[in-house]
Order: sequence, then structure tokens, then C-alpha cells
Amino acid sequence: MAGWFPGRYYEKVGPDDFKQHPIGAGPFKLVSQEAGTQMVFEAWDGYWRRVPATKTIIVKGIRDPASRLAGLETGELDLAYGMTGKLLPRVMADKNLRWDRNFTAPWWLAFPGYNETDSPFHDKRVREAVSLALNRAFLAKQETQDIGIPWGNWITPEQRDALRGDGKDLPVPECNPKKAKELLAEAGFPNGFDLDWYVPFVPYFDMAQRILADLGAVGIRGKLEVLEGPAFRSKIGQGRKGFSGNRTIVQNIDVRSAAEMIAIYAACGASASLVCEPKIDALWKKHQASLDPEERASLSDEIQRAVIDGYYFVPIYMNPFVHAVGPRVLPEGDGFHHYWDTKNAPYPYPWEDWKVKASG
Repeated sequence: MAGWFPGRYYEKVGPDDFKQHPIGAGPFKLVSQEAGTQMVFEAWDGYWRRVPATKTIIVKGIRDPASRLAGLETGELDLAYGMTGKLLPRVMADKNLRWDRNFTAPWWLAFPGYNETDSPFHDKRVREAVSLALNRAFLAKQETQDIGIPWGNWITPEQRDALRGDGKDLPVPECNPKKAKELLAEAGFPNGFDLDWYVPFVPYFDMAQRILADLGAVGIRGKLEVLEGPAFRSKIGQGRKGFSGNRTIVQNIDVRSAAEMIAIYAACGASASLVCEPKIDALWKKHQASLDPEERASLSDEIQRAVIDGYYFVPIYMNPFVHAVGPRVLPEGDGFHHYWDTKNAPYPYPWEDWKVKASG
């Protein structure tokens, strides 16, 4: 198989032939794109493994989950993701549809600007109160029909360098609104306070409203900043700089490894940094300088614990990124689950095994 290695193949045939027969380009090639609405892929008959069973894959950008479900029910769509909240019971009850729970990563909350002295989140007790206000079990029941698992870490357990947040390594945070109110009073907010914004991960707005209800019950009042997906990603990609004011809570999720997550969100110099703590930064610099795998693993664990112990990020529950699948997708029955067997892959893989009964 060495002759099929893309680098060697490129050297052998040269750039012109490689453009005509790009080994390693994958089973489908992009043929057209309409920004924000649709991408069209066609099977590439030169794919080294085999000719894909499906001639054309059309990926549509449909923001509203209800519209995605309607497309499944009418047969316009063969697969739709993000079936949570009010829609999930409909998916489960429809005999023509199947679904995969597809665990991805934990939801977590962050506090941009918490380390500024005039932010209420500068006080650890306030951040802890946010955690205590959350009824994780009820949120998971309402959003995921009890599929979601309350979790104690901000990193997915599918990553080998992550600490488990089910109580084995990190405890599942408790729900205790009474204690949350007491901590707020001790921190100088006996009547609570108003947020600048609660910024949810798009388009999980119903979930965000439920979280705001939990926070409101202990005196933390706010409203949603409803963004389009690209705008949210632009803000979160800037870290602290992406959010005005310092009374904002951001809801995020990310499937990357512990090392990547720390480097992106919890290191002072990172462009998307939401945490900047001297102790954590010193541990991270030591981690980066170390060549000892055991020491690096130990330092990563210590940082994960420090982030959780300081309530710099507040985990909620493991998110099942539920995919609903229509009847044309083969194989029939439960065999379709293998499309999600690849860890850390929220979308179906491997693409070359994708089959439907009719092309296009």
C-alpha cells in the first residue's frame, strides 16, 4: 500500500496528474456551494478504496431544528442532526425514523472577564452559585429525554487525556439553589444581579432559556443574545475580547482533547482564552516544556481539576448530538449506528460506506 501514500503518489505523477487524479482527496468532491445554505458533493470514481454507493450528497444549512425534522418527515432529507428538546419525543415516536444518541462532549459555561475586579464573577462564590443553581438532571430530561448524562468535567471522556466527570475522577456538581442564594448574599449580592447577556451555543436557545430559568430562581437575571452560528463562533474564537462587558455567561461545547482545550481556552496567551490564572498558566508552561509523557499527563490532570475547582468553567451534562435518520439510509434496522462508531466525530463516518436506495 506504500505506493498509494499521497505524498509519494504526488512525487511520482507530478502536480498536473495529481490535480486530475488526487489520491487521498476522499470519496466525494465538492462541486458547488451556496454560502450558508447548501453544499453539493459528487462521488469521485477515482477514489482508491471503491466507488461510493451514493452518487450525490447535498448538505443543506437549515438553522431551525423544527424545519430539519419536517424535512425528514416529508422525505426531503435523509438525515438531520441536533434533534433535542421538544423535537426528540417526535423523532422517537415516528416509526419511519431512527436515531443515534451520538455523545459528543459536555456543555459548559464560561464567564468572560471574570478576572476583572468589577465583575460579579470575580468572586469564586458567585461562579459556584451558578453551578449550584443548575438542575442538571432536569435539564437533561427536558432536552434529551434522559439520554444526556450530568457531568463534572468540561472535556469529553472520549479523549484519552480527559478526566472522567461522572464521579470517578471529578464529581458531578450538586444542585442546591438554597446554598447558591447564600453564596450570592455572602458575595454581596443578596438580591442577585442582572447579566449583560447569556450567550448560548447556536441554535440551542430552548436549552438556554431553561438554564436562565434556573439562574433566575436564585437571583441571577438575564436575557439571551441570539446569534447566527458564524457570529457565535467569531465571538468565542476571540475569547475574552469577543464579549463586551463582564457580566456575561457563555455556553459552549468542544470535542477536542484536554491539551487542545487548555491551549485554546484556559491559557493566558491564547487568542480564544476565557481563563487566565497564574497558577494554571504556570502548570501549562511546565506541561509544554516537558518531554516526559507521565509528567505531561499529570500536569494536564492538575489543570483540569484546577479549572473545575475554581468554577472557571461550569460543566452541565454530556450532550447527545442526536441524529435522526430516514428510511432510505441503509442498512435497515440498527446497522446504521456504525456511521457514528468513530470517536470524537459528531458527524457520520466513514462517508464511503454511506448508502441510500436512490442516488441524489
